[in-house]
Amino acid sequence: MKSILRNNWLMLLIILQPILDVVAFFNQNEVATIAGYIRLGIMVLLPVIVLIRRRGGRRVWIAFAVMAFYCGLHVLNGFRNGYISLYFDLSYLVKVLQMPVLAVCFACLIDNEQTRRQAYRGLWIAAGLLALIMVAAYVTHTGNSTYGEGIGFSGWVINDNRNAHSIILVTLSVFAVCLAVLNGRKTWAILIPFAVAAGFLVNGTKGCYYSLFAIFGGYLLFMLLDGIVHRRRLKKRMVLLLAALMIVSVVLYPYTPRYKVSQAQDGAAHEGEIEAALLEKNIDISKMTPEQRFQDPQVREVFSYYYLRYMVGVLPDLFERFGMDRVLQYFHMSTDVARLIDTRQIKLCYAHLLWEDCDLQTKLVGFEVSELGFDGTHDLENDWPALYYYYGYFGFGLYGLFVLYFVLRLLRKLFTDFKASFTEENFALGLSLALLLGLAQFSGAVLRRPNVSVYLALVLGLIWYQTRREGAAHEKA
Repeated sequence: MKSILRNNWLMLLIILQPILDVVAFFNQNEVATIAGYIRLGIMVLLPVIVLIRRRGGRRVWIAFAVMAFYCGLHVLNGFRNGYISLYFDLSYLVKVLQMPVLAVCFACLIDNEQTRRQAYRGLWIAAGLLALIMVAAYVTHTGNSTYGEGIGFSGWVINDNRNAHSIILVTLSVFAVCLAVLNGRKTWAILIPFAVAAGFLVNGTKGCYYSLFAIFGGYLLFMLLDGIVHRRRLKKRMVLLLAALMIVSVVLYPYTPRYKVSQAQDGAAHEGEIEAALLEKNIDISKMTPEQRFQDPQVREVFSYYYLRYMVGVLPDLFERFGMDRVLQYFHMSTDVARLIDTRQIKLCYAHLLWEDCDLQTKLVGFEVSELGFDGTHDLENDWPALYYYYGYFGFGLYGLFVLYFVLRLLRKLFTDFKASFTEENFALGLSLALLLGLAQFSGAVLRRPNVSVYLALVLGLIWYQTRREGAAHEKA
């Protein structure tokens, strides 16, 4: 048993991730889930193993020390301002810390080809396991829909994790298609792109639908360039398959859950009604600047009426806490109804106005997350803005520099040894990293959701291994 664990620990850890999501679905409660405690245990155990085994040397100690130093500053500032809830703020901070902590651990523990191959096998098996779980949930009619109206299908996923699930689906699909490209002549590998396309279209999120084109188009371009770089025979069957699936996805769009959600959102936006209401008063605001609109009492009255109507249902306390004038100024007296009814934009407004009230010390290390309440109603739905407001200039800068370091290592490797680095698995790492970082801007489920950030940490750990200066020539898994 010790030998099995030693030789397959990383693979088993990756395979465990979709299982933990299922455990969370069937054991969810108002406080936490068993899966959450297991992930917390993994986050604590791996750094201990790294430090005991003295992996990574001084750099690991420095990395952990910087994280601890920042956390200390953030907490001390919370006490300075008067904590609303120390426990809630720390629990949120731990979730955000998981990615950099695990990334450092994976960078230290993925130190040979055997461990690297474990990682890819784990990702491939996890992708297959996720597909089976979704099929089982659908067949048994026990799965959750992606949207509350019964639109789209996610499977055994708790409500708070539906966006996270779509990003996990995207991430694992990148590596699943990588396997299909590597084994393009095998029948079951040809079936993988069909399964990926079906999963994306059924899910219904923007992330899944647009990632379908990013993944299939990306691998199609990779195979075309691979023929030039390595002078290999073009995998025509796979190229045609990916191209055909993208075309079919465009044709089927009007019948997809994504289309239904977009139509519902477009139908809710009544563009031009602010202008029409003002025209009835013989006021044309088309040539007025935002300042002129704000200075006119009649114009401001009409704007106030519609802004209240658009936003009070999303965040009822927005106007009570900050006042109508500040909200009007934040949106620059905009008449873009689609933006004004956008939940994400309204939450960003709330966080920004709260940020404006903070002193310099708080802006350096971020304000307490509890300022936004405990039920998630005000929690930002975009990861990068959330890190900026919750953890300040210092925290946001450290996090950004941490990720940028790995990106620069990847780019340096490509520039210094492009031909050897241009492989299917390295392309999967680069593509998954780009998708994860991009989706973090449009979702709040990459950097602050432990069940998703573990995949980003793993990708960064593999990038570290692949970009070592002393690394041997790349070997395929």
